[in-house]
Amino acid sequence: MRQRNAVLWLAGLVALVLAFSAGYAVGSRGAVEAADPRNEGLRMLQALSETLERQYIRKDLDWRKLYDGAARGMLQALDDPYTAFFDAQGFRRFQEDFRGYFFGIGIFIEKQDRRLLVVAPIENTPAWRAGLQAGDHITHIDGVSTAEMPIEEAVARIRGPRGTQVRLRIQRGDKAFEVTITRDRIEIISVQGEEALTDQERQLVRGSGLSYIRILAFNQDTADRFARQMLRVQQAKTKGLVLDLRNNPGGLVDQCTRVADFFVPSGPILHEVDRDGRTRTIYATAREKYRKPLAVLVNEGTASCSEILAGALQDAGVAVLVGQRTFGKGVITSVVDLPGGRGATITTAKYLTPKRRDIHRKGIQPDVVAGDRLEGKTPQELQAIRFEQLRRAVEILVRR
Repeated sequence: MRQRNAVLWLAGLVALVLAFSAGYAVGSRGAVEAADPRNEGLRMLQALSETLERQYIRKDLDWRKLYDGAARGMLQALDDPYTAFFDAQGFRRFQEDFRGYFFGIGIFIEKQDRRLLVVAPIENTPAWRAGLQAGDHITHIDGVSTAEMPIEEAVARIRGPRGTQVRLRIQRGDKAFEVTITRDRIEIISVQGEEALTDQERQLVRGSGLSYIRILAFNQDTADRFARQMLRVQQAKTKGLVLDLRNNPGGLVDQCTRVADFFVPSGPILHEVDRDGRTRTIYATAREKYRKPLAVLVNEGTASCSEILAGALQDAGVAVLVGQRTFGKGVITSVVDLPGGRGATITTAKYLTPKRRDIHRKGIQPDVVAGDRLEGKTPQELQAIRFEQLRRAVEILVRR
């Protein structure tokens, strides 16, 4: 995501909020012809607000809540799961994701085909200890259905002060159950080394003379953390590297392109195409590159920025992708600040891999398919899948 102070085509929404708060005058409803649908919509909403002010049975109207509802409805009408409005509280919680910690239960979620899905639980968090799994469908939050719930509302409902509880109803395959989880402070250490492995996995990697790095998400400090891990890898003088992007939901575009620059020798890393067809290309720099064998682990939880990285390494021919087809989020969303501490995420471009592949709703097919999809699997089956994928990656690197 890129932070932007303004997005031109969001002007209608900003004007709507300003018009309400300033008491935008439109004259007689019946006598004025709307110049275009936007003006007509503003006049309609202004007339409705005036009617509520004069006639609604309650006088103590919460205008902030009403204006937030109007803005939320505008963006929901686009039927785009990645374009969403945040009230002031929701926007603060949304921004927590990029500073490395938040208060909640410790899951990454996505909305797909009206289903609220767990992309991945963060290890050693309340959600992980409660047994939530990638692919779980959250059907209700504290008894409220998530079918029509915007993802920002779901995030706001799941998060909350440390020590409070949230009740989730989960659909896992044919099984439905409820779980109550106590919220806590969740630390996101976005880059890990061998400490992320089990003893069995660590023995496999070390015994094969390889290094291992896992990226959980692309936060504000991910590229710097990755650079420190790469320094350890180079000092260890191992024969190759396993880069683990499984269950990585994405994050900040500049962070994943900086990571890609450690490996892509030259040429494009990413193409961004806006609504007018204009292309902005991010290129590899002349920095020193890692040139030993590289395998990248991916699965259906590998999404957004992690797909940018995986696609760049695959197209550049510097890595073998191992695992399952990725999630398939091939659009870029910009973060927009709005009055009153509110905000929005707006889909502003699509991205293409260096070879101009459009992976949106398609995902990236790995070079070597290993393991299985995660949905509906038991914890024992999940661990077996995880180990099998790592084993195949190690096997490939040893042979190169």
